[in-house]
Amino acid sequence: MKKKIKKPKVTLINNIKKGFRRIYGNMERPFKPSKKTIKKSTSPTVDLLTTNNICKKFYKRPQLMIEDFENVKLIDFQSRDGLKLSGLLYTPNKDSNKWVIACHWFAGHKNWGLHHAKVFAKLGYNIMAFDFRGHGGSQEDSTTMGAKEHWDLMGAVDWLKANQKIDLLAFMGTSMGAFTVNYCSLKYADELKEVNFKFVVSDCTYGSIFRLLIHVRNIYLWIIPKRRIKNIVKKIIEKHNKKEIEVDFNQASIFELLRNGYKPQFPTLFLHSKDDKVTPPTDTYELMLERSKYIEDDHLVYSFSMHTQGIRYHFKTFNYKIAEFIKKNDDEVNFDQIVDEWELLEFNKLDRLSLKLK
Repeated sequence: MKKKIKKPKVTLINNIKKGFRRIYGNMERPFKPSKKTIKKSTSPTVDLLTTNNICKKFYKRPQLMIEDFENVKLIDFQSRDGLKLSGLLYTPNKDSNKWVIACHWFAGHKNWGLHHAKVFAKLGYNIMAFDFRGHGGSQEDSTTMGAKEHWDLMGAVDWLKANQKIDLLAFMGTSMGAFTVNYCSLKYADELKEVNFKFVVSDCTYGSIFRLLIHVRNIYLWIIPKRRIKNIVKKIIEKHNKKEIEVDFNQASIFELLRNGYKPQFPTLFLHSKDDKVTPPTDTYELMLERSKYIEDDHLVYSFSMHTQGIRYHFKTFNYKIAEFIKKNDDEVNFDQIVDEWELLEFNKLDRLSLKLK
């Protein structure tokens, strides 16, 4: 008998995700390759050909494309609460046991974790990317903006530990992925030390679900009076808690971990934009300030960038900063090589626009 597929609960977040997945799908569709191209390609998935086209034609950054398909392998693994998740390994550096686990944004998928982390591969790392629950090829389940997703990331760590040698491990995450990597680097610090974990790259994080919802209100629902918005957000969280009984959305907070005595043990590079219309840049500022009591982090905050698109608008300064941060925490990387290969210090017309927007 065929096992019944679990449907996600009807919640505000799941309804929003459903809409954004449709939007993103429609945006990616024009970049889907022809049947002839698909037939000739050795890519393990059509999706990778599609996102390659987006990197080349929309991002206008062919450096982010993955074309050595022989180094891409699809895998499945389990989250810590038993869900089946879809992942991939990108291993262009066969003699290296240095890894980064890359996490995508809300309503995105694993290919974007891979493309955005390409700089790691150029510096001698191999990449593991995966679909969060309810995304891409992973098992359907409710999206909880990090309240459950930290089990997914730690499931990826478990799989990597069991199947690969790890001399050094890092995390990179964008938006919901950034919240998750920041959360895990605090909550599971002792476990992560056992697998040679070293540092985090956090792109446009938020500090808690509550603050995320408050920020979205401030940007898009300004007509609602401020004196009412806190109560409205509290009611939204209460409704989610009643349906998602395994977790408490109020506890999905990096600030709460810090208040409860979890101390930062791994340096983090924080990337954000002052005008982010989705996640609050003030959360990044506050996290840096609170963490500075314990550890030396780094940051790069732009004046302008669409949410999750810092790498597109500011490709060279964005990747230069990440490469510089990796070099700071890993002396063995060839920093000069990627600076030369990607011409990170040479600015053409497209790059000069980035400098104006900075």
